[in-house]
This record gives sequence, C-alpha cells and structure tokens, in this order.
Amino acid sequence: MVGKRLLDMSLSEIETSLTTNLLSHFYTLKTFLPALARSERGGTVVTLSSVIGHTGAAQLSDYAAAKAGVTALHKSLAAELRHSHPDIRMVLVTPGQLSTPLFYGVQTPNAFLAPVVEPVDVAKEIIAAIDNGYSTSIGMPLYARWIDYFNVLPIGLQAVTRRLAGIDVAMQSFIGRKGVQSEKNGVLIEPF
Repeated sequence: MVGKRLLDMSLSEIETSLTTNLLSHFYTLKTFLPALARSERGGTVVTLSSVIGHTGAAQLSDYAAAKAGVTALHKSLAAELRHSHPDIRMVLVTPGQLSTPLFYGVQTPNAFLAPVVEPVDVAKEIIAAIDNGYSTSIGMPLYARWIDYFNVLPIGLQAVTRRLAGIDVAMQSFIGRKGVQSEKNGVLIEPF
C-alpha cells in the first residue's frame, strides 16, 4: 500500500504494491497448492483480502485493485477446486481496517460505522475455521460481512455511506509502517 493518489505514484511504486498485494498470492499458490492437491488429507487455503477491494477509497487505488484481484482469485480458485479437490478448504478473510503498523496514521472518522479490528481477533476466526474444517468467508467487523451488497446500493446511497464512514478522507493522515519506525527513533519522517 503506497498511500498516495494515483497521479502521485510512480510506476515502480504501483508495480511493487501489486506484486506485494496480488502477485504474491499467485506465487504462493503455485508453490504450495500442488502438494495440497496430492495430499490425501487436503488442507486449507486462507486468502487475506480487504473490504477496500469491494469499495475502493481515495489514496488506495493500488491497494484496492490488488485486493479486488485477490478476492476474484480466491473465488475462481474455489470454483476450480470444489469438484476436483473437495478436501482443500478455502477461507476468504475480508477485514476492515486492522490495528497494525501498515495503517499507522489512518484516521477512522466514524468508529461506530467502521471500527478498527484487532489482528488477534481475525486470527482467532481463521484458526477456528481451519480447526473445524470449514470453507468459509470471514468478515470483520460486522459491516464487512455485508460488504458484497455495498455495490448494489444506488450510487447516491453509496456516496452518503462513504461520507458517513469517512472512507475517502481516512488516508489524509496516513504515515504507514515506515513512519512508525521513524517515530520510534525520535524523528517522524514522511515515509512516501
């Protein structure tokens, strides 16, 4: 995630973001999926996407595009494996904003509509799905479970919802992971 407007991103930054947030899923699957397919016990593929992949947001065009691609990859792969390898379970995780250094400085203007999610809570849900042998979708917080329906709302209602949630202004104070390190060293340096 670069955290810049598209017009301010270099092609190198875009490529790095897409490689990190989308292509890495392909590389990982191509590496480990053959062994899962050969195994008699199957296994579980956990795909970490984001609600931003469904909604998009200002200053997140690279991240939103990658996460939309990750969700589509997951759904396509699940369809491919459903009949050929039913012992491989698929878990799609679609969280909202996580309380991690990646999102350092992001202001959540409406904590009621879009509360920040603790990574440990997401991890507990993932572990429960794996332990119970479920193929499922995990959305956290509550609104993330319904995010697929956002795009069927009339455009005007989407605009009102975006304004109330503050999704398009949240990145204005973004510092990111590199800013956390700089702040710990006593000097805050803009990371991008």
